[in-house]
Amino acid sequence: MKIRDVMTPDAVAAHPETTLMAAAEMMRLLNVGSLPVVEGERIVGILTDRDIVVRGLALGFNPRTASVADVMTRNVQTCSVDEDVEDVAHQMRELQVRRLLVVDERERLIGIVSLGDLAMEMEDQRLAGRVLEGISEPSTSMTH
Repeated sequence: MKIRDVMTPDAVAAHPETTLMAAAEMMRLLNVGSLPVVEGERIVGILTDRDIVVRGLALGFNPRTASVADVMTRNVQTCSVDEDVEDVAHQMRELQVRRLLVVDERERLIGIVSLGDLAMEMEDQRLAGRVLEGISEPSTSMTH
């Protein structure tokens, strides 16, 4: 099975200049915990609800004036729409991430795939459990 079969297509993206308040409202309305960040057609980051709280609010940023660019994760991990689901699951485990942005052959954002998307489709549920186990291990560094 390919990523195209399990991904969420047409992921809504934020822009670097979007305020944290506006991004949080987008997340609330969409019922999601992350937003890709794009500039034109280029992916420049990903913003998670954790980024807003830990890098934004906890450090004293004003959510009405601080921008997504101030707190987003810049080291973005992606996968291809044509990659195999199990290969991407292994990649997520190695990278210790719960979601990957899905890109086309020109590296343009076309969707997002989460651990939950993969776990529901993976034939070997033990593999899904090992992926979650690997992702849940303490990370050695925090990227920004």
